[in-house]
Amino acid sequence: MMQRIANFVKALFGMETSWSIMTLSRVGIDPVTARSLTQVLQPAHTIRLRPEPAEEDPATGVPGLLWHGITDTGLVRDHNEDSFSLLDLGNRALFVVADGMGGHDAGEVASRIAVDAVRRKVRNDTTTNEAPLTTLERAVQQANTEVRREAARKGSNMGTTLCVALVTDGAAYIGSVGDSRAYWMENGSISQVTEDHSLVAKLVAAGKLSQQEARNHTRSNLLYRTIGSDETVKAGMFRVELKKGGTLLLCTDGLWGEVDEEEIRRICTEEPYTEIVCARLVQRANANGGKDNITAVVVKVL
Repeated sequence: MMQRIANFVKALFGMETSWSIMTLSRVGIDPVTARSLTQVLQPAHTIRLRPEPAEEDPATGVPGLLWHGITDTGLVRDHNEDSFSLLDLGNRALFVVADGMGGHDAGEVASRIAVDAVRRKVRNDTTTNEAPLTTLERAVQQANTEVRREAARKGSNMGTTLCVALVTDGAAYIGSVGDSRAYWMENGSISQVTEDHSLVAKLVAAGKLSQQEARNHTRSNLLYRTIGSDETVKAGMFRVELKKGGTLLLCTDGLWGEVDEEEIRRICTEEPYTEIVCARLVQRANANGGKDNITAVVVKVL
C-alpha cells in the first residue's frame, strides 16, 4: 500500500516520498501548520476504538476508523494560516481543523493556539461521566480564551475558525465556529453537518441567495462568529451516528470554496486509502484556483 501511495504522489506532484517526514504514535499527531504538500506523506492511522469495559457490547462491537489529515498553502497565499490535529485517545478519537485570520503571522498563531487548546483540554479531561458535547463546549471555550489572551498580549486582532469532532460510542460529536465545515458521506450521498457562521449563509437560509450565488459572493468570507472575537463563544453542536462504510470530512473553506460537494463526495468515497483521498482533494482545490489555504481531515468508518 505504501508503495502505491508513493507512486501516486510522485506522479501527481513530482515528489519523492519519505515516510519519516512525520512521526505517528498511538497518542496522535501534534498540531500541524504545514507550508507544503509534504504533509500527505505521513502514513494513515487505523484504530479500533476501545469502549469502557462496562459499556462493551460483544454483539455489536465498536466501529474501527481509518484517518488522515493534510494541509497545503494553495497557489495564491504566501503562508499557511490553517492548522489541524488528529488524536487517538484509546476509547475516543479527536479531530480538529482551524483557519486563522489576522494578518502577518497572527492567523497562523491563532489557529495553532486554538487547535492545541482543544487537543489539550480534551486529552486532559478525566471526567468520564461528562457528555461529549459538554466536553466539546468546554474545549471550544478554552480555545477562545487562549486566543483572546494571546491577541491581547500581542495587540492583535487575531482570530480563527474551528471545527472539532470527538468520536466516541459509535458517534461523532461535532462543534464548529466560523465556516470550517464537517461533512458526512454514506450510501452515495453527502450532507453538510455544520452551519456556517457567515453573512452569505444567513442570506441562503433566508432564501435571498442560492448556494451557487453564495459560493461566488464577494462577501463569502465575512464571518459574524469566530474564535477570539468575543469574550465567550457559542459553537454550533451536532451529532452524527457513524455507520460502517461512511466517511467524515472536516475541512476549511480553501477546500469547499473551490470544490463542489458532489466532487468532494466522489473523491472521498471512490478511493479506500485516506492518504490518496487527501492528496486528491488538495489537487482538485489547486486545479480550481487554490486561492486559499487548504486543509482536510478524512475519517473512514471500517
